[in-house]
Amino acid sequence: MDTFAERTKRRLRDELLDAAYDALVAGGYDGLRMAEVGRRTGVSRQTVYNEFGDKWGLLQAVAARETERFLVDVNAALAEQADPIGGLRAAVERALHLAADNPLLKAALGQPGSDQASQLLTTRGQQVLELCHQRLDAHVRDHWPEVPAEDATTCVDVALRVVISHIVTPGAAPEVVAGQVARVLGPFLTAAGDRA
Repeated sequence: MDTFAERTKRRLRDELLDAAYDALVAGGYDGLRMAEVGRRTGVSRQTVYNEFGDKWGLLQAVAARETERFLVDVNAALAEQADPIGGLRAAVERALHLAADNPLLKAALGQPGSDQASQLLTTRGQQVLELCHQRLDAHVRDHWPEVPAEDATTCVDVALRVVISHIVTPGAAPEVVAGQVARVLGPFLTAAGDRA
């Protein structure tokens, strides 16, 4: 059981992340100020620095929390389908629809002065990519036991990179992209399942 101090620390962290999220959505990365995050939560700027290290650390923490939330819906789409190909199609489509409506992604990719934030999905996107890969891979292994683990991991990696590419530079409608990914990876999944 958590101690009172642990619960209090977790609540404070959540409040700091909420305040940072609001600041990012309102003003992009340039609008994120450690002092303002502290003021909104009733703590000092130094407390925010102590918790996250620096502004980039705070941004990464917000991104990690939002990625976890995002993945709950994507994993639900996977779980709603009985077969791997249907799950893949549904997960890609859900991810792209969610991304299109996500205020944080809109701010990170569209706000002036948010070049730093957009790096979380591009040149400095390893944290988000690894988190997505880890959560999706575990979920896929549970729901696609007939597909060898290495093949499932490869499928997750390819689909994830396609989705991130379409989030950063939107292309066709989510349904179209999901169909394309399923068509390309579907035969691979079927063949992998036949080998299992």
